[in-house]
Amino acid sequence: MKQKQKPLSFSLNPLNIEYIESVVSKQKEVNSRYNRSTYMDDLLTHLRTKAEAKTEIAIIEKEKAPVKRFKAPTVEDVFNYCNERCNDVDAQNFVDHYSSNGWMRGKAKIKDWKACVRTWEKGSNQKSTVTTESHSGKW
Repeated sequence: MKQKQKPLSFSLNPLNIEYIESVVSKQKEVNSRYNRSTYMDDLLTHLRTKAEAKTEIAIIEKEKAPVKRFKAPTVEDVFNYCNERCNDVDAQNFVDHYSSNGWMRGKAKIKDWKACVRTWEKGSNQKSTVTTESHSGKW
């Protein structure tokens, strides 16, 4: 008993039909028992798996996100970002500090220098509040 074949998920191009006919005629010349339906079954299965493989590859390629590589910022980049955030982080001091550490924070490489600026911002805000509170009683 012959199994039903899945419906095609693609339409056959007229060039594919011509190709099929030419290959079938060649096969008939070589093998007199070879008939068109046998070859069509083989070919359609091959084309279907090929089309499914292409769609799977396309889906996998879409899912892959490009790898972000860390690029060390310049003093100007840090200065501009600090101005956007309206903080009082010294850009030159920030770049010098992390450049001397090889853009590492502890044992981990820095992935986002903007996050480090935000952390420095918190630290500078705490220092400024401590100094103003300590001097407010003495003055």
